[in-house]
Amino acid sequence: MAKWIPGAAVFGLLCLMIIPAPGIWGVLIGAACVLAIVGSLCMLLLDRVASAILVWRARMRARRPSRSRSRVVHSGSGMARKV
Repeated sequence: MAKWIPGAAVFGLLCLMIIPAPGIWGVLIGAACVLAIVGSLCMLLLDRVASAILVWRARMRARRPSRSRSRVVHSGSGMARKV
């Protein structure tokens, strides 16, 4: 649904240029179309930034050595336990 909203808003603005709506209705329709376009652009920008942050965090997590590796401690002859 979010993919066709900016296209419909641009189509609405073009229709207003070709067939102008009278008075306050034209202003309201034009403002709604502009708000839909600006809102969609903000959501697109937010999605790109969030995706970039997630990729950056995954890259940093992969680069950092894992501390969860268990090491073997010898507790006597022939015995070993994990710490």
